[in-house]
Amino acid sequence: MSSKPDIFTPLSPVQKDQFLEDYLAHLRRRDGEPDVANRRFSVREQFFREFEEHPVRRSGPLVVDPAVFRRNEQKYHPEVGVDEVTLWALAVAKTNRAERDGVDYALARIDTEKMSDRDPYTYILIEEFYHTRVLKDALSVLGLEMRDLPPPRTTQFLTHSLFYFPKPISHLMVLCAEIVGATGFRLLADKTHELFADQPESLTRIDELFQQILVDEVGHVHYARSQLGPARLKIAEKMLPFVGRYLLRDIPEFELLFGRQKMMESVLQADVDSAVAQYADRFTPIYR
Repeated sequence: MSSKPDIFTPLSPVQKDQFLEDYLAHLRRRDGEPDVANRRFSVREQFFREFEEHPVRRSGPLVVDPAVFRRNEQKYHPEVGVDEVTLWALAVAKTNRAERDGVDYALARIDTEKMSDRDPYTYILIEEFYHTRVLKDALSVLGLEMRDLPPPRTTQFLTHSLFYFPKPISHLMVLCAEIVGATGFRLLADKTHELFADQPESLTRIDELFQQILVDEVGHVHYARSQLGPARLKIAEKMLPFVGRYLLRDIPEFELLFGRQKMMESVLQADVDSAVAQYADRFTPIYR
């Protein structure tokens, strides 16, 4: 990288305090009241209720064979000859598995009654469950049904281990993983305009769903950054290429769709704010 991405520039104590105040206000406005027991938000539920009342599906023949999708959904590497639309659908189905599995593991081992609506982490955990719901809805536009399958065992071991790591270490990994996640979702969202532009209504629905995830993910990146000081941010910057290659290796569909070089260049730029620049509801930190 020719210059340090902004996300690795440390915040002052005053900026950290300001960030947490502003970010929590953003979460309350965007999500509403958290219901930890049921993993729901009051405002976000209204969004999905409207989508359920007005479903959108592509018309005409299915662009992805459900049998091919279902067969490859549980494979580590897709079958030879799978087309781009099917690769996109498989990447969508696989891309949230690690985070959802890690959050499931954590919530099963913490006292949820102690989780506070004054802590951004409470919102972040619940948002990950909405991401699975978003991805299922995006695939349903194509007439596909996504299953809640576990991530590969190596990734599952890492996500479970993070729960036991000291926070100074786990936040390093989380920052890198969230950068990779935001990058991957942005690439998938952009790809929809190549693959589904022939039916604008269904394309718009998929766009709206990806907006939900991207705005959340970029917020998560900024939160992880706020938890790290100068030394650990330097370490995180050095770790990013390794974490990026590790996570992307677990979803071969990304490399088949975008190429390894493009993927890693996008990850290492760590320009997460540009991933949500077009969204009015994005969170944009303003530091004084």
